[in-house]
Amino acid sequence: MGLGGLVVVCTAYVFFRRRKSRMSYGFDTPPVAADLVKVAVISLLTLFFVFLMNAYKGIPTPIILVLLLGIVFTFIAQNTSFGRQIYAIGGNMDAARLSGINIKRKVLMVFVLNGFMAAVAGVLLTARVNAASPAAGEMYELDAIAAAVIGGTSLMGGTGTIVGAVIGALVMASIDNGMSMLNADVYWQYIVKGLILIVAVWIDVVSKRKKA
Repeated sequence: MGLGGLVVVCTAYVFFRRRKSRMSYGFDTPPVAADLVKVAVISLLTLFFVFLMNAYKGIPTPIILVLLLGIVFTFIAQNTSFGRQIYAIGGNMDAARLSGINIKRKVLMVFVLNGFMAAVAGVLLTARVNAASPAAGEMYELDAIAAAVIGGTSLMGGTGTIVGAVIGALVMASIDNGMSMLNADVYWQYIVKGLILIVAVWIDVVSKRKKA
């Protein structure tokens, strides 16, 4: 339960730190009650999840690692100049360049972080199956792209969150497990995932056009 308590404390800190920051700059802020309700809901869901895991066999190590990495990268994306610059590059590369952002260096750093995360995923997958294969992780990129898009990341750039990507990954994992339990053939699984990705991209494009 200690991990759950830590997540609750971090959630409350992030919410109220963001609120204080917005108030200091004179931005509109939601009512205090609204933030309290959000923190309460997230805290209850977190504690319920931890309770279920402890009642089973404890929280798996990969989930703990995902939570830690999610917190770190959420902080980087939302509370550092590097994160803001990455959003700016994705939103409008020309505007970012004219703003003085070193595009090549930032993009290189993003690819380095991407390689690091791929290495972590490879180590976890190898540890899970207790074997190594050059074909391991094949077509996982389809799941990763679909999870990001379902989670609200725009393929046009400039929009997306770590939390949304994690939620999208949970959705894709649920669909994958459901089709496996139904004994669906592998090619049907690829077709379903591809259709989900196409629909998600179509929704993203349509929403972008309406905003424009």
